[in-house]
Amino acid sequence: MKKIITLCISALLLLTTAVNANTNNINQATALIDNAMTKSLNIINDPALTTEVKREQLWPIVTGHFDFTLISELTLGKFSAGATSPLGDYSDRRFTPEQQAKFTDAFTIHLGNLYLDRLNNDSKFSVLLTKSSAMKPIRNMQRARVNSLINKKTAIDYSLRLKDDGWRIYDVKVEGRSLISSFRKEYSALLLKNTPDELLALLNDKNLAHTDNNAE
Repeated sequence: MKKIITLCISALLLLTTAVNANTNNINQATALIDNAMTKSLNIINDPALTTEVKREQLWPIVTGHFDFTLISELTLGKFSAGATSPLGDYSDRRFTPEQQAKFTDAFTIHLGNLYLDRLNNDSKFSVLLTKSSAMKPIRNMQRARVNSLINKKTAIDYSLRLKDDGWRIYDVKVEGRSLISSFRKEYSALLLKNTPDELLALLNDKNLAHTDNNAE
């Protein structure tokens, strides 16, 4: 009986430690989003800054808090360099590591442009963090979700993973619609008709056109 009691106490202590660690992880994830949002809102809502200056100041925040390597891998899905799913007649559509590295760079710019283009709207932005929770680990990846409400009406949820002792955002859901799922569907359809190099060219052309349009 004494041995059983000792085992029960040990199990309880281990469970308590796990719960505390999990809570701390969630708190850290929430703090990261809160910090990123505070910095972003200070820039976005500053009437003294031009759109160009806002973009320049926001870019390091975006690249510093998002895990674009994982975002790119999940976006490419079965076509990513590390995927093992058979592609059949489309086996030439799987990215090589070199092609995927180029895709990550181009896709990072594309996503950043989409986010920063929202600054063209002069409306004031406000953010309320509503709920944070742990997510089921995938491939031993510690995950968390932080829910927010933009301007008291638009729900935006951030999915994060713990990487190198720091949290990084790898997906964003706006009103329940996943950024990764949306792009994966779009790019999967494109890769049924185009090779990886052709998709890279399309993406680079889009980024170049964006640069040219903003230079006018």
